[in-house]
Amino acid sequence: MKTSFKKTLIAASAGAAMLAAVGTASANSLLFPYFTTATGAQSVLSLSNTGTAPATEAIHYVYNYGSACTHYDAMGSLTANDILSHSIASTGAGGFGKVVSTDTSVPVYFPLAGQTGFLVVSNKTTASVDALRGSMAIADPTTGLVVSYPGIDNGLITNVPAGEGNFAANLDKNFPLTTLPNGLVTTSWYGVVVGDMSPDIAVGHNWTAGASFTNNGNVYDNDEHPFSGTQTKSITCAGSIVAADLMTGAQAAAVGPNGSLIKATATAIAPTAPSVGTMTGVVMMKMQKVLPAVGAPFGNLQFLHREQAGL
Repeated sequence: MKTSFKKTLIAASAGAAMLAAVGTASANSLLFPYFTTATGAQSVLSLSNTGTAPATEAIHYVYNYGSACTHYDAMGSLTANDILSHSIASTGAGGFGKVVSTDTSVPVYFPLAGQTGFLVVSNKTTASVDALRGSMAIADPTTGLVVSYPGIDNGLITNVPAGEGNFAANLDKNFPLTTLPNGLVTTSWYGVVVGDMSPDIAVGHNWTAGASFTNNGNVYDNDEHPFSGTQTKSITCAGSIVAADLMTGAQAAAVGPNGSLIKATATAIAPTAPSVGTMTGVVMMKMQKVLPAVGAPFGNLQFLHREQAGL
């Protein structure tokens, strides 16, 4: 990668992260439901220590990555009232490190290139529900993705084990999944199974709670015509879903290429031992890749947003 291009990508990622700070979430555990360390991409995390805090706040990073949703964690730190922005990837994995190299706070980098996953970041020193804010920004020139989003707030005290990674208040299980014509846009979803992750985080276990999605017996084409048939798709911890995963072959043929609506419902799948956490809800991130044939200004761009729950 040319140096000038790398500098441009770093600037774009860091700029998006700082702009996102206007709408950051505040809590003690923050869930960032998507990051990537793909070659050429940068995922940039911005954290700030805003609560009543000591001179140094211990920060616990818990990464969940790859098809097996493997657990990787370590401790970092934030100084009081500090803003820390850094690449998710370590420099050895293609990251650039800290946005401000002289920052005395200590990040925890992810050491592998070519991975996707989600991240939970928690404060571990102060008993507060307002000690940590954060946002994620991602720039990936290969896919055309440039996005920023706030961390999802669990609103619990996390300097005790029971609060860390506990997102059991999320009960989102029903999602209207829509697609645009597949000759224009390629649509997929990245689902993160959530619940009380705190027992597994405390002992370093992989989070293996699962969710089984059903189409509830019908899918709809772009003119509201229903086509019956039941199809399911399961994910463990986190995983990708496309519309075809929730259609029978006959439904897919009947719906055709002009777009679809699937009223999907998720139910819990028991975790695999030694993991003990169970699913209470799902965070769904919708990814839409606009094909080159669409032309300017949207062609070759990718859009990502959190899917709204409710049918």
